[in-house]
Amino acid sequence: MTAPGRITRAVRASLAGAMVCVAMAACATVPTTGPVVPGDGGDTAGDPYGGYVRLLPAGPQPGIDPEGLVSGFLKDMGSFEEDHKAARSYMLPDTGEAWSPDGTVKVFADLDTVDLDAEISSDGLTATVRMRSSLVATIDESGKYVSSDSGRLLDEPFVLAREDGDPDGDWRIQSLPEELILSQLDVERTHRPFNLYFFNPARSALVPDPVYLPVSNEQLPERLLRKLISGPSEWLDPAVESAFPQGTTPSLEVDAERAVIDVSVAGDVDEFAMGAQIAWTLRQLPEIQEFTLEVNGSEVDFPGSDGESADRPRPGSDHWSRVNPGAISGGVRGYYMHEGQLWSAEDWDEGNFEDVERVPGPLGAGDSLLERFAVSVDESTVAGITQGAGEVVTSFTSPGAGIEEVLSDGVFTELSWDVDGNLWVVEETEESEEGDAADEAERETAEEDADTEDPVEEGPPPTPGATALWLLRGGEEVVRVDVSGLRDTSVVHFQISRDGTRAALVTEAGGERSLQVGRVVEDADGQVELGSFVTLARELQDITDVAWRSSDQLVVLGGRDGGTAQAFLVSLDGGTPAASAGTPVASMMTISGAPGQPLVAGSDDGNIWISNDPLNWQNVVEGGAPTFPG
Repeated sequence: MTAPGRITRAVRASLAGAMVCVAMAACATVPTTGPVVPGDGGDTAGDPYGGYVRLLPAGPQPGIDPEGLVSGFLKDMGSFEEDHKAARSYMLPDTGEAWSPDGTVKVFADLDTVDLDAEISSDGLTATVRMRSSLVATIDESGKYVSSDSGRLLDEPFVLAREDGDPDGDWRIQSLPEELILSQLDVERTHRPFNLYFFNPARSALVPDPVYLPVSNEQLPERLLRKLISGPSEWLDPAVESAFPQGTTPSLEVDAERAVIDVSVAGDVDEFAMGAQIAWTLRQLPEIQEFTLEVNGSEVDFPGSDGESADRPRPGSDHWSRVNPGAISGGVRGYYMHEGQLWSAEDWDEGNFEDVERVPGPLGAGDSLLERFAVSVDESTVAGITQGAGEVVTSFTSPGAGIEEVLSDGVFTELSWDVDGNLWVVEETEESEEGDAADEAERETAEEDADTEDPVEEGPPPTPGATALWLLRGGEEVVRVDVSGLRDTSVVHFQISRDGTRAALVTEAGGERSLQVGRVVEDADGQVELGSFVTLARELQDITDVAWRSSDQLVVLGGRDGGTAQAFLVSLDGGTPAASAGTPVASMMTISGAPGQPLVAGSDDGNIWISNDPLNWQNVVEGGAPTFPG
């Protein structure tokens, strides 16, 4: 960890196989999709196959009209068995043979919302059926799930023809969209979110890239590995790195318990990084117990990893723990404020919470009173916003440490750390011409200081009324981050992901708040941009705080459908609904989480609450603003 900042004046510049049907006596019935059968695998936590049900399609009925044929097709499109054999049965033979869905999906609400309008030709041999419904979401070819804005319409044409050109023949589909068109129910039944893992630019932590993939065929391990090796999604790509060179085409062999990945690459390769990406991706599949990585035909040894041999490690081995996606150790302490001092506890279990201690150093002692604080991921440094919000200070968590002012003369509102020791600070900016003039004057002063004192990296100028975001590299080098995508939007809450590649924000525009995630991109000149914002959990209202619980899940304080404010868990995959994190506790104000740790919350009556299960919150101590490092 680099020493706290030395800047002393204001600086403002920038399946294990296919699912097998059990006995027919065990079949359940879903009215809109016909008989279904639970798939093997159970419903245990972390089991990607849990809850999968195999659709037993009805197939096209004799003598059915055009609308009925398309309606039946939409019902049976959710059957993935035998390469969509059921869906192809609704098509003319040539169409069924040529139809090759590329994995993209358009998602509609349910069959009750579908409007089918048929127009039959004058000779009665062809017909066009338009299918209209609300577009709920799309899943692109890479597997990225993107929810749609309300009001978007799905409008798809299906051209039908009589079989063999016979006026009395049955209707069959002659042409149709290349994408799959599935109801929300079918997506929930057939698809599961998975993470592909790539590296942050410093290769100090892995970063999850969520994708939605069907689990209804035996190609899941291969599909997951091919997507991993082909590279990250378009959205995440500029923010991360892969140890697999672009264009790498793997040779894969997967049996019941083992995967063999053979890649041919030129030049030097980082075999540890390749193994880490494979291991963290494969550990989502319980059937894969070990893997072998071959580079240019030679097996790679991973000494110290768990497995039958060094070249056949287990995906769950601790060998790759130092680049774990959580970017944080399992024994991390939690921190909170009480009577102006900072305290920490190693075990947030209710029975052991009395084992607490004051944080060493001047900020722990309350030598500078803080409105907000954040502890570095390695727990060596505390950063704080002083009372009045006019300064940002840092100090080591060690006796005798000093306090360093790193930013001043502003209105600072949020701060957080990433795993590489970088401090991120949010500042409110002026909306007047006078404020712009002041900013310009301070920029000129900063440039003079840069020539004579501290290194400063210039970024884009402030946007009137927009939020300013500062990156303090290692707590020293100050960079203005480009957040032009937030024009005319206020940032109410902000937290950088511990891996440093993404940020979670609560924004407000026109009196409405929303939860967004943006990616962090740094160019060759060192300029940094936070942008390409994606809105999550659109159903949540009045959001008051957000934190990273893990690398792919946020914990949020907010309400739903006018209900009481409470904590919700929000997945970054875009398709998993926000889940309640326990019975609401009155007056919760702040929330925090970390991998392997309980949720912690602070209430406005000066109490701290923890939750170790999805039902109950327990009051453990007096204090405020509980938080984990990051």
